[in-house]
Amino acid sequence: MANPNVPLQLAGMIRRFSADLLPHRLRFLGIGLYSLVLAGLEVLRPWPIQWVFDGALHPTGKIPFAPRTVLWSGVVAVLVIAVLAALLQYAREIAVADVGARVSRGMRHRIFAHLARLSPLYHARHKSGDLLVRLMGDVPMVTDVVVDSSMDLVGRAIVVAGTVAVMLYIDPVLTLASFAVVPLLFLLTRWTSRRINVAVKKQRNKEGDLADYLHEAIAATETIQSLGGTEVVLERFAKGNRRTARAGLKAKRLAASLAVWVESMLGFVLAGVLLLGSLRVLSDSPDPLTAGKLLVFIAYVRNLVKPVRSVSKHAARIAKGAACGERILSVLSEASFVTSAPGADPAPAAPRELAFEDVHFAYREDVPALAGFSAAFRRGELSALVGRSGAGKSTAAALAQRLFDPDQGSIRLDGRALPELELSSLRERVGLALQKNVFFGESLRENLLLARPDATDAELWDALRAAGADEFVRGLPEGLDASLGSGGVGLSGGELSRLALARTLLRRAGVLIVDEPFAGLDRAAMLRAAETLRVLARERIVIVIAHDFEDLEVYDRVVFLDGGRKIDEGRHADLLERQPLYRQVVRTALGVYA
Repeated sequence: MANPNVPLQLAGMIRRFSADLLPHRLRFLGIGLYSLVLAGLEVLRPWPIQWVFDGALHPTGKIPFAPRTVLWSGVVAVLVIAVLAALLQYAREIAVADVGARVSRGMRHRIFAHLARLSPLYHARHKSGDLLVRLMGDVPMVTDVVVDSSMDLVGRAIVVAGTVAVMLYIDPVLTLASFAVVPLLFLLTRWTSRRINVAVKKQRNKEGDLADYLHEAIAATETIQSLGGTEVVLERFAKGNRRTARAGLKAKRLAASLAVWVESMLGFVLAGVLLLGSLRVLSDSPDPLTAGKLLVFIAYVRNLVKPVRSVSKHAARIAKGAACGERILSVLSEASFVTSAPGADPAPAAPRELAFEDVHFAYREDVPALAGFSAAFRRGELSALVGRSGAGKSTAAALAQRLFDPDQGSIRLDGRALPELELSSLRERVGLALQKNVFFGESLRENLLLARPDATDAELWDALRAAGADEFVRGLPEGLDASLGSGGVGLSGGELSRLALARTLLRRAGVLIVDEPFAGLDRAAMLRAAETLRVLARERIVIVIAHDFEDLEVYDRVVFLDGGRKIDEGRHADLLERQPLYRQVVRTALGVYA
């Protein structure tokens, strides 16, 4: 008396997440054996009562033992069955919890690994809060279904099969009458499950939106307070919270209504069995149903109520799990935008030239970031990419490390197109220090080792010294083991920039691209950092994305971009003399309008 749609949904989820379940198949087999023995004990549970009733309380003469012997043997049988069932149930629940934890851990790792390999373009198009909900909220929901619900339903299915077999043996007619409401139950639960599934999808999407808003609001607390916008943010959060709560209440209301209908129908079934069975006991047929067997039969009907009730509850859980599973699978089905070509060669260890050839790229179709950009950067010269905000400088840097691939044109390293080079080795050869410095709330050492996990302390200090960060790190109470706050809270912008540069230098990449390395530095520190980059440029390709127009004379070559194209290149002084647009941009940036 269960909804066939529930096992179908469950089977579909198990099939889709089989990669996470198969490594634990032996543990699932052990849980199945527990369930089989428990089902046998559950089927045996009512028979001691029949034994006592027909052999001691209301003897029929068919049991050839004294009433007291029958009574005590029945009592002992009840105790033995109860204790064995309790011990096996405990062992089964521990086994299910262990497998659930293992599956959840493995699933989270698989999803996180996939997210970590997806292009930044994917992350730019999807809300981080929603992805966090999928990883931390949807995974446990799916695990509850494919482990807890599946094992519970398998165990109850075994109990139902054994119970129905014995019921047919006791009285086939009464058994068939007990299943008269099955078609109605099937239609009801199928219809309600579909509505629950729709409601849960809306709920989880709203929870993802709310989590993303909460993530952004917490990260921007300082900005919100400085604008006096705390109350506005709280009101927006309250509205989102109400929408999420309403969506969740609708799903629970549907599940509760299903439970009410199922319980009512099962009450009718039990009443009908009691009436028909009592008439059979009171009949004058040659082989009437004994009162003890009627008690056993009613106990079996009541036992069947538990699986049906459980399935009705699982219907809501499985509907939620199916919605969460679809959200997870939509992430896992997302192919990486950037992959290595078959048979790709390792990137050159000491490249001589990085060349952009008529490169076009757009984050959105209607907003080009680069439109025909061509430029070559060579080892032995300190180069700068210069242009107004939105000119395409950071995009060019990201394309050089294949965080994205160009829509048209090509980027070549020593004459080889980047897709022809093995991706991991390319990213080892191209070091990129972004303007937005990201640090984890771990120790300073662990943040630096993100670039090279095998680096020694001596190498860490060398990188810090080269970036001009060694002095302030030595001044920290715990030095390299100093714990950074979330996002590097507690350090100045200049200190974070120097740490980011040190982390990039630690990779010893053949191509070094640094986005605004002098931000937050005083004049002396800036000159020292520039000299470090000049020394590095003797043996590497060094490109600096420059936003500070006061110090462009330190570069051997300036590549000037505007509107995603290279307008001109050369020494800073030469460009000022011959390039009107460059001169205008520099003077505007410096506040010179004469």
